[in-house]
Amino acid sequence: MAKNNEPSAPIQYRSTGRPPRYLIVLLILAALWAGFWGVIHLQSGEPEAVTLDVEEQAELEAKLQALGPRDAEPRPDQAPADPIIDLDAEAEPLVPELYEERAEARSVRFSERELNALIAQDPDLAGRVAMRLTPGQVSTRVRIDVPADIPLLGGRVLNVRSGVRFETEDGRVHARLVGVSVAGIPLPDAWLGGLKDEDLLALEPFQQLRAGIESIEVRDGELVLELAR
Repeated sequence: MAKNNEPSAPIQYRSTGRPPRYLIVLLILAALWAGFWGVIHLQSGEPEAVTLDVEEQAELEAKLQALGPRDAEPRPDQAPADPIIDLDAEAEPLVPELYEERAEARSVRFSERELNALIAQDPDLAGRVAMRLTPGQVSTRVRIDVPADIPLLGGRVLNVRSGVRFETEDGRVHARLVGVSVAGIPLPDAWLGGLKDEDLLALEPFQQLRAGIESIEVRDGELVLELAR
């Protein structure tokens, strides 16, 4: 019997106008995961605000003042009745003073409670940023409002956590990024621009900041800052 050498007609698939079943299943699983993710991670409560009492607030203000310009004691031979008065200025009369620097004034200590209280006093950061101090590391938690036009996550609050490890080697301060997580999911180093384990203070915007710091020591609930000369 002769064989039919004519090419067979291509198989035609009829479209039902509906998406494949596997695509529907994937969409359902994605929706369930997005809902679970949002309930567990995205809607967690805001960081608890820290409020200092009168004594703690006074101590914190004294530490902040130590970081700024310090008024020296007037000269003993300067009569209090000899101020330099600027008639056009509304400020207090200027009295000649002796400038001096004390070595102990370069060392400043902040407790975790004090740092979080400072954050709570800032209207833009209150309830959105919290800090944790553990030996050698500063960890932060930031709550970010997701724009409403973002699919799935729009209008929600996103929790972003990060950690930075501080150490002093060879007379230089180093701040190395431990990692960043969004809603509890660690971000790959490639998404962070390859900054994991990199010294953040070596970046150009922070080099001058590092030049002014002799050492940083992070303890459990305390940060010790030693300013350079």
